[in-house]
Amino acid sequence: MMFLYQVIRDHIMILGCSGYHGTVKIPEKIDERPVEELAAYAFSPGRGHAEVLKEAGDRIYLADSDGNSLGQAKELPLVSDEELKELLLPKTIKKIGNYAFYNCFSFAALSFYSSIEDIGSGLFTGCTRIRNLDIYIVEGKRSCMKDVITELRQELYVNYYSQAGEAKLVFTEMYEEAVEHTPARIIMTEMHGCGHMYRYCFEQSNFLFHKYDALFPHLLVQEPESVVAALVMGRLRYPVELMDKDRCIYEDYLKEHVKGAMKLSLENGDTDQALWLGERYGTEKQGLDSMIEEAGARSRNAEVLSFLMDLRHQRFAPKKRTFSL
Repeated sequence: MMFLYQVIRDHIMILGCSGYHGTVKIPEKIDERPVEELAAYAFSPGRGHAEVLKEAGDRIYLADSDGNSLGQAKELPLVSDEELKELLLPKTIKKIGNYAFYNCFSFAALSFYSSIEDIGSGLFTGCTRIRNLDIYIVEGKRSCMKDVITELRQELYVNYYSQAGEAKLVFTEMYEEAVEHTPARIIMTEMHGCGHMYRYCFEQSNFLFHKYDALFPHLLVQEPESVVAALVMGRLRYPVELMDKDRCIYEDYLKEHVKGAMKLSLENGDTDQALWLGERYGTEKQGLDSMIEEAGARSRNAEVLSFLMDLRHQRFAPKKRTFSL
């Protein structure tokens, strides 16, 4: 993999890269200078990117994947049909230019630190496949988490890492519909789903877990069971700042929907979550039997099925019959 870059005073701006296979990890330094920017249209395969390179002129340099400078680019690498699928940004990144990922149709996962200071406009235009975000919270600095989350309207699964611990969060889809009000001759915008409410669980730039958990009643009536179960299991497995009253509400839901939760875990290939679910919430025979039924359906997962069967034997072993004369 090679990076195209430009030296901006005392730091590096990435102009693009070549020779990757879907996944790109931006180095923290190139030639001992910190990598602090992604240029506008950095990963966009269109005219915008060509204009950025043209403007850079002969001030374009090349570096390898380890951040070692290869000198001035005598000739730019050929543009290939590679598609960005996953991007990992270092802690040093402070700015992402406008339309950096414009029309990256295969872009699905982004890992970044919350200390990015400048998020460009139109950043995720056309990035309809993004579902997974890894966010590393930098304490004491303004967080860009809200800026990124609100730019993405699709269903998001977020791994949240902070000093307080790891959390797994779900942000549901947010979409608008233009509805004509004929008598008044106006067009009204209607919001659907509760995704917009989840995207405003912030105070300034800080994410507030208690506001997030308080929205659960809205989630129950507006979203499918698979989304609800994913959010509930994420909060119970990784209970960062989870209040007792919200824990009880989540647990009551999960006890009533253990079969659906087991199905979701197995379909996602999350064996650890399936084992956790059985160990923690297979405390009633009927619920444990429903999980065993789901694990055995079409041989979903032999390891989970074996574990659940052993659990059933330990917890609900048939009593030995005794006879008296």
